[in-house]
Amino acid sequence: MFVGLPPVGRRWSAGLRSAFAFGIPALIAVTIGHNQQALVVTLGAFAVIYGEGRPYRTRWSTVCIAGAALFGAAAVGTVVGKAGGSQVVEVLVLAVVAMIGAYVVAAARLGPPGSFFFVLVCAVAVLMAKGGLSPAVILSCTAIGVASAVVVSMAGVVVDRRKPERMAVAAAQRSVAAYLQQRESGAPAGNARHDAGAAVHAAWTAVYDAGLPERTPNSALPQTLLDAHMRFVGIAVADPDTANDRQAPQPRPQIPLARPSLAYRLHRSLSFQSQAATTAMRVAVASLVSGGVSIAFGLPRPDWAIIAAVLVLHQGPDRIRGSVRGLHRFVGTAVGLVFFGVLFQLSLTGVWLILVLMALQFLIELFIARNYGIAVVFITPVALLIGGGSNPNIDIATVMRDRLIETTVGVAVGVAALWLVVPHAHRRTFGWTAARTLDAGQGLIELVRRERTDTLAALRLRRDLQFELTGCARSGVDSAYNERSWTERNWSAHAAVGQLGYDLLGACWSAPDGTLADPNSWSEDFRRAREERNTLRR
Repeated sequence: MFVGLPPVGRRWSAGLRSAFAFGIPALIAVTIGHNQQALVVTLGAFAVIYGEGRPYRTRWSTVCIAGAALFGAAAVGTVVGKAGGSQVVEVLVLAVVAMIGAYVVAAARLGPPGSFFFVLVCAVAVLMAKGGLSPAVILSCTAIGVASAVVVSMAGVVVDRRKPERMAVAAAQRSVAAYLQQRESGAPAGNARHDAGAAVHAAWTAVYDAGLPERTPNSALPQTLLDAHMRFVGIAVADPDTANDRQAPQPRPQIPLARPSLAYRLHRSLSFQSQAATTAMRVAVASLVSGGVSIAFGLPRPDWAIIAAVLVLHQGPDRIRGSVRGLHRFVGTAVGLVFFGVLFQLSLTGVWLILVLMALQFLIELFIARNYGIAVVFITPVALLIGGGSNPNIDIATVMRDRLIETTVGVAVGVAALWLVVPHAHRRTFGWTAARTLDAGQGLIELVRRERTDTLAALRLRRDLQFELTGCARSGVDSAYNERSWTERNWSAHAAVGQLGYDLLGACWSAPDGTLADPNSWSEDFRRAREERNTLRR
C-alpha cells in the first residue's frame, strides 16, 4: 500500500524540468554569492509542476497562472510574517488560502498536484519573513523562480512540440481498445466504459489546447482521435451493460468541442451539494482545528500541522483513500525527517546544497502523481531545508520531534474531517450529480427537437453532458468507498442515469442527417430515470 506505483507513464523528463527550473537560477545565485536567496527561488519554481502533460501552446499560460498564484501566496505569507502577528492570524490566513485553493482545483478538475503547494509556499514565506528576509528578496526571488519555470517548462518544444497531445491521444486509443476487449470477453464493462469516455474527453482537451481542430482539423492527431471516439461511441451505443436497447447506426465523423470554460466549471460547483464545496469546507475546518490544537499545545509550527491536514484533504478523496493518504503522509514524513537528519549531518552549503535540492525536486515530480507517500519523503526535507533547516545552529533533534508531533496532529485531524465534517455529503453529491446529468440530457433533447445535433449550440450541450457524466461517475465511486451499503441500495438508479446519458451522446453522434430519432421517447426515458432517482433510499 505504501510503495505501490500505479502506472502513469514515464516522468523522467518532468522530473528533470522540475529540477532545472529551480537549479538553474539557484546555481547562478550561489555562484555570485547569494546563497540564502538561492533557496527562495524554490517558491516560484514549483510552478513548473502545473504545466506537466499540457500541450505547449497552452502550457506557458498554465505555468504563468500557477506562478502568479504561487507569487500571490508568497506575498500573503510575507505580509503576515512581517506584520509579526500572533500564530492565530497565521492559522486563519493559511486556512483561507487552503480553502480557496482546494475549491478552485476541485471545481475546475485540475488534478495533481492540486492546491498543496500554494499552502506550502505561503507557510514558508511566513517563516522566511519572520526570520528576517526582506519582502523584496522573497518576492523577487519567487518571481525569478516563476520565470525559470516558464522557460524550462517550454524547453521541450524545440525537440517534439506535439508530444503532449500525441501521448493523450495514444492513451485514449488504449482505453477504447481496453473497453472493446473487455466487452468482447463478456465481462461487465461499465467501469471500462467510463474510463474510455474520460480518456477520450481528456484527449480532446489536449488536442484543443494544441489548437489543432481550429487550424488543421484534418491533420493526423485530430483524425486519429476522432476515429477512436467513433469506435468508442459505436461500441457504447450497443453496449450490453446499458439499460437502453436502442440500436443506432454507425456514428458520423464530427469533431466535438473542448471542455467547458473555467468560469463555467467554477460557477457550476457553487453549491453546498458539490464535491468541490465539500472539499473546501473540510479543508477549512481541518486547517483551523489542526492549527488551533498546535497552538493550544504550544507547538512552534502550527503551519506544519495545517500542511499535513491539507495534504490529506486537498484533492477531495473519499474516506478510504483519504485515510490511506493520511497514513502515507505520516509514514512519508517520518521517513523524510530521518532523511533530513542525515542531510543535516552532512552540513551541506552552497552548490552542494542546491544540487541536493535539485535531486529532491526531481524525485518529488517523479512520484507525486504515483504515490504521495513516497513523494512526501522528499517534500519533507525540501520544506525544512528552504525554511531554515540548513542552518547548522538549530537543534536538529527538537526540530525532528516537533515536526513529527505536528504531522501527527494534522494527519489525525485531516482523517477525522473525512468522517465527521458533513459525514453524508457524498449522498448529496451522489444525487446532485445525477440531477445535473439528467438536466443536461433533457436540455439537449429539447434543443435537438428544433436543431440538428451538430449545430454549435447542440455541440455545447453535448460537451456539457459529457462533463456532467464524468462527475456523475466519480460521485458514484466516491459513495461506494464512503458508504458501500447505502450506495448498493441506490446504485441501480444512479448507473441508469450514466448509461442513459452515454446512450444519448451516442445517438447524437450517429443521428442520420443530424436529426435525433424519436426525441419524445428519449424525453420519456429521462423522465423515468428522474423519477427513479427521486426515490433514493436513505
